[in-house]
Amino acid sequence: MVGFFPLAIGAGVLGVIGLAFFALGGDVRAFLGKFGQTFQARIDRADMSIKAEEVALAVIGAGALGWVGLLLFMRPSVIFSAILLPVALGGAYFAGNFYLKFRGDRRVNGFSQQLEMVLRMLSGALRVGLGLRQAIILVTEEVPDPARREFMRVIGRTNIGISVLDALDELAKSMPSNEMIMFARAVRVQQQTGGDLARVLETLAATIRDRRRVFRKMSALTAQGRFGAFIIGAMPIGIGLFVLGTQPGMANALLHTTPGLICLATVGVLEGLAIFTLSRILQFDV
Repeated sequence: MVGFFPLAIGAGVLGVIGLAFFALGGDVRAFLGKFGQTFQARIDRADMSIKAEEVALAVIGAGALGWVGLLLFMRPSVIFSAILLPVALGGAYFAGNFYLKFRGDRRVNGFSQQLEMVLRMLSGALRVGLGLRQAIILVTEEVPDPARREFMRVIGRTNIGISVLDALDELAKSMPSNEMIMFARAVRVQQQTGGDLARVLETLAATIRDRRRVFRKMSALTAQGRFGAFIIGAMPIGIGLFVLGTQPGMANALLHTTPGLICLATVGVLEGLAIFTLSRILQFDV
């Protein structure tokens, strides 16, 4: 009964918030659409066939379920129950963004890996007399996804009257990478000033190849540091789970008392700051 009381209070708070929202003329679809716009760019980059409203609804639902699970597991006081609600929703929002970012980054990385080959194909097509648009069409027939799909979008934009230069600029925004930005700018400068575009693309492809070599060498040199950062970040979590599983008295003090919850919150904040700091230290801009 004691553990059920905070849950009942939390459900009542959610019900009051929902009634107030509808009483003020709230529209659920409009709210989900507006909230979902924060995910739209990541959804487009990940090329997922899902609506932004569905992602927003999934995030809110996951946050609510996570909050209920925390209440049943920790049985906190009423005050901490109210504090855990925004924490659970924030965690769900972060997890949703992280998943979409992971999918999007993986796709952008796959596109970047194909870009050197694409540039060499474009250069070869230009050398035999094809125009830039015809060369891009040839690329879409030869390369796999994700480059094929993205360059098909470029052709689709040109079919509705957008210039190839503007379409490539939009591609550089949807597939953000230094290589793609250099490609779009090189094409625009060549179209405005003249010159041998095929030679420019060959040089850019060689530059991308050299950058890839530097990245591989950098990854090998920093492997030990990255593994050490993983161990340092995972050790407090592993030790905490071990203590909670083997020391029932300490687990009860940490999970079911106010000082214990404050201690866990402090440790969580410090752990998050440590992981963020280590990730920033191991980032290099080449």
